[in-house]
Formats: sequence, structure tokens, C-alpha cells
Amino acid sequence: MVAAFDELEPSKKSTILMELLNRSSTDTLQLISSLIIPTLRRDFLSSLPKEVSLCVLSNLDVHTLCRASTVCRSWRDLINGDALLWKRRMIQDGFPHDDPWASRYRGSGTAAASVMPKNKNKETYYTITNPFKERYRRLYTLRQNWRKGRARAARLISHPHNVVTCLSVDHDKIVSGADDSVINIYDAVTLTRRRCLRGHEGGVWALQHVGNTLVSGSTDRTVRVWSLLTGKCTHIFHGHTSTVRCLQIVMPNENNEPQHPLIIAGSRDSTLRVWRLPDPENDPPYDGNGANPYHLYTLNGHTNSVRAIAAHGNILVSGSYDRKVCVWDLAKGTLVHRMEGHGEKVYSVVIDHERGQCMSGSMDAYVKIWSLETGQCLRTLDGHSILVGLLGLSDEHLVSAAADTTLRVWSPGGDCMHALLGHQGAITCFQHDNEKIISGSEGGLKLWDVKTGKHLQDFVTYATGVWRVAFDQRQCVAAIHSNNITYLEVLDFGTYGLEEAAHHESVPRPVHATRH
Repeated sequence: MVAAFDELEPSKKSTILMELLNRSSTDTLQLISSLIIPTLRRDFLSSLPKEVSLCVLSNLDVHTLCRASTVCRSWRDLINGDALLWKRRMIQDGFPHDDPWASRYRGSGTAAASVMPKNKNKETYYTITNPFKERYRRLYTLRQNWRKGRARAARLISHPHNVVTCLSVDHDKIVSGADDSVINIYDAVTLTRRRCLRGHEGGVWALQHVGNTLVSGSTDRTVRVWSLLTGKCTHIFHGHTSTVRCLQIVMPNENNEPQHPLIIAGSRDSTLRVWRLPDPENDPPYDGNGANPYHLYTLNGHTNSVRAIAAHGNILVSGSYDRKVCVWDLAKGTLVHRMEGHGEKVYSVVIDHERGQCMSGSMDAYVKIWSLETGQCLRTLDGHSILVGLLGLSDEHLVSAAADTTLRVWSPGGDCMHALLGHQGAITCFQHDNEKIISGSEGGLKLWDVKTGKHLQDFVTYATGVWRVAFDQRQCVAAIHSNNITYLEVLDFGTYGLEEAAHHESVPRPVHATRH
């Protein structure tokens, strides 16, 4: 019978086999299945050279990669064991390589072997954690936490009866300034107050910190330099004759421009002043008496209050209530361009050094794009109906916010990509990166997808006012006024799906806690 079967044509063989299978019992079919399936199964990835297999895997999205890693042990080892595969995945999905929170989690810096318990088989238990996969997992989970509003919340009663005018956040500290003339420094992890800086005789209207050096400007017409390590004011700079309305610390860029770190301050006295940034720990203190060894230039060119500044390298851009936008050379302390075109006061400026241009927002409801080289207006962006008080610029997006309750997302060239509708009052603050926008107004704090313009979450609702917002990779901090009290709402998105990966938390974070 077997010999006769071998002589048949392939089509007849198939017909006879199907007839035999149709007449077979369930036990026989199961036996046949157990013999055939292993013969037909083939692990194509393991059959390919490793370099080719990894090239195939590099074309898969992260969800498919994770599903593929559960197919078999060889696929799991191939996918989980290659650092370059996950490093490329991080780049493709827009995740940063630097991770200031990495030291708080397992596998953040080097491959970590799990500790084998007693009576466990070493071959089956021992695993190596890919540091790039662990970092990708952490950053992906963090991104999803932001988008879905999964955060641990705490409240800090920082300036309970005053307007918070300045807010700055990094992975180590939270800095707030208010019209009560006080600057508070909080630990970003424990949320305890480290320092309360007192010295200004008027409201603090501008501040910025770099490392452990803080610079602040006030209605008392002074600029002060503080050491965040000691909490002491080490330098007091006089010269302005009215409120210091805006300031910026300018650090040398890759071309060593400027040659030294600088402080630039703009005032309601229509001038800008430039000082060399002192080192509070090493430079001699200066109390404001006598000739100021740090003063470099007084920039005269505006005829009304200087409302906004932006700088990069040796280029400084300023916007003023005189309706002008000025470009300055910080190396020489000279005016390069005085650009006219706005019909009302200029409230905001940003500088796009990569494209050689700057942008300005005005009470005339327009955003203008200017050439830094020629001073010519390249484009006027029309869309808002009233004061454009805020501008923000990232690598991929220009964002404008106005008193007409809307935000608009533009390409750096000036094409309107999205109009964000949903706030009930004038936009009072916002910050954005290449993934998201967080904006505040009377009513609350909202999260938007900057790429699609979609509204994702309401982080805060029923607020009388949202005065300032700032965020870093993990935390969002907003200055909220509600029920006749001012507080800082701290939202920590680095908890759900992440904290369980830590060896331990040295200090637990408060949930809806109130601290003075």
C-alpha cells in the first residue's frame, strides 16, 4: 500500500490523505498533529544571521517588539539583549538620551543581573536587564502617564495671599517668586522647603537659575545674585531706575559666545543692562556700593518699557511697549536692528538661532517673524483676535497664546498647524516641548498634544486663576489661585508603573498634602 501510494501523482496523494483524515478518530488526528506541527514549524529569525535578524526587528514598532519577545526564549533573548536595537527605538520615538531620574531606577546605567534565590536553577533564572530597554520602558511609561493624567498630586502653600510672578523647575528644585518680595526654594523630590530668600524690597518679577546660582529682578529696581547652596544674596546690581521686568542668564554656546556667562535685564525705564554673571561661591561679594566690576553695557534704543527679551550666543532680541523689536550684538554692546511693524505694544519675543530669525507677539493680535540678518519682516501671522502675550519655540513648533482664550501651533516657518480651543479666559501661562503643551487660564490647567492639537487632559479645574506653569521630564508645577488662597500644585508623573521598579524610595511623596 505504501509503495502504491508513492507512485501516485501529488494531487491524488492529497485527495487520498484528506479522505483518510476524514475517516480518522480524534485520537488519531491528535497523534498526527503532534507529529506534523514540529516538522513544519521553523524559527526564521534564529535561522538568519544575527545582524539580519536585528535589521528585521528594527522595523517593528514597540508593541510588536514586545509581543514578539513572548514567542519563544530565543526571540526574547535576541530582542531584550541588543542595546542598539532599543537605542534606535528611543531615537525613532523621540525620547531623550539623558535621564536625570535614571539613578533612581534599576538598570538605568549598566546591565544589572537579577539576584538568584536559593534552590533556583541558574540557567533558567539568571537574566540580564538591557539598560536601553529599561530606559525606553521608563520613558514610554512616563509619556503615557502624562497623556492619561496618571500623576501623584501634592500642594505647597508657597505664597498664600500673593500673586506668583515667577516659577522655575528642574529635577532637583522648584523655585517660586511672588509680589510679596520672597523667593522660595523647594526640594523637587521631598517637596520640603530648602530656603526662603529675603532681600528684595519689592515684588520679584523675574528670575532664572543655572545650577546653584539664582538671579532675580524686582520692582525695587535691583538685580540680585543668590547662592542656592547657602541661601545668601552675594551680589546686588543697581542701575535701573524702574522695575526690572524681564531677565535672562546667557551661557556660552558651542562657539563660546558670549565669552562669559551674562545677566541681561530689561526694565520699565526703557533700557537693558548687561552684567557678567558672578560665581556666588568663588567671586568676591558685591553689595552695590562703588563701581560695579561686573557691569558691561547699558543698551539704549527703546523709548518705552522693555517687556520681553530672548538671547542666544551674542545675539539679543528685545520687545518693548514702544512697538519696536530690537536686535543687539552682545559682544559689542551695540544695536544691530530696530524693527518696526507692530501697531501696538510688543509683549513677547523668541529667538530661532537655527533659522536666523526671531518672532514677536503684540497687542495688535499679530505674530511677526523677522530676519536676524537683515531686520526685515519675513511674515506676519494672522489668526488671533487680541493681545498675543506669550510665545514659545521648540525645535519643531512655534506656539502662541492670546487673550482671545486660544493657543495656536505654527511651524517655525509660520504655517498654522492647529488652533487650540477650550479655555474660558485669557491664556495666562503655558509651556511646551515636542510632545505636549500645558496651558493655564482662569478656570484651569489643560494638556494638549502639540502634534495633533488634540485636548488630552484637564489637570486642574475650577481655579480662579493659573498664574504660572513649569514642567520638566517628570513633574509639572502650577501656581494656582483658588478659594482665596495661592498654592503650588505639584503633579508627579514618574510614579505609576515606575516607582515599583525602584530599589526603594528614600522619602515617600505626599498625596494631596498641604505644606507650609
